[in-house]
This record gives sequence, C-alpha cells and structure tokens, in this order.
Amino acid sequence: MILLGVAVFGVLVGYAVYQNYAPSEYDDFAQCLTTQEVQMYGAYWCPNCLDQKEMVGSSWRYIDYVECSSPGSSTFDLCPDIEAVPLWVGSDGTELRGKRDLTTLAEAFGCELPE
Repeated sequence: MILLGVAVFGVLVGYAVYQNYAPSEYDDFAQCLTTQEVQMYGAYWCPNCLDQKEMVGSSWRYIDYVECSSPGSSTFDLCPDIEAVPLWVGSDGTELRGKRDLTTLAEAFGCELPE
C-alpha cells in the first residue's frame, strides 16, 4: 500500500513538473518580450500580477519578472521607485500600468501573439 502511495505521488509530481515546462502556445510571445527587454514588476500578494502570470501559463518562465515585495511584506520594499503593480516596462521607457491583456502587450512591445 505504501509503495502504491509513493508511486501515485511520483506520478503527480512528475505531471506537475511537466505542466510547468511543457511547450506552450505563448512561448514565442513571452520570449519576444524578454528579447525586447520588457520587464514586469509585481508582488507575490498582488491578484492582478497573478492574473498576468496565468494569462501566459507555463510560458511565464520566459518573462523577465521583477519581484518588488520581500516575503512577509505588503509594500514594494524591493522596488522603492515603483508605486503600483503590475507594471510592464520596455527598454525604450514605455510603461504599461495595471493588468493588461496580451493583445495590448503585443502591440505595445512589438511581439506577435499566436493565432
């Protein structure tokens, strides 16, 4: 019985890892944002930041994300110049404040979305 439990646990962990690293339809889009030197500033406790992450799913691993809040903090103590998150910043100084749909991000930073 214990062996069966260990096997099931191993399968579940393996599946979770696969889901995080499996190719996604948004991989090229997310990689383009990074190539364009776009950064997203956020906080672990920010619901809109979590929504942004969920929009691209496992492709999030390609986004250049800057965490602005240290563990246990409810402020932007790691990014003192940031007043609100999410904040998308391009290398040319373009800033998009607040949760944005992927179409808006694609247009603002010159990246294509999958069809």
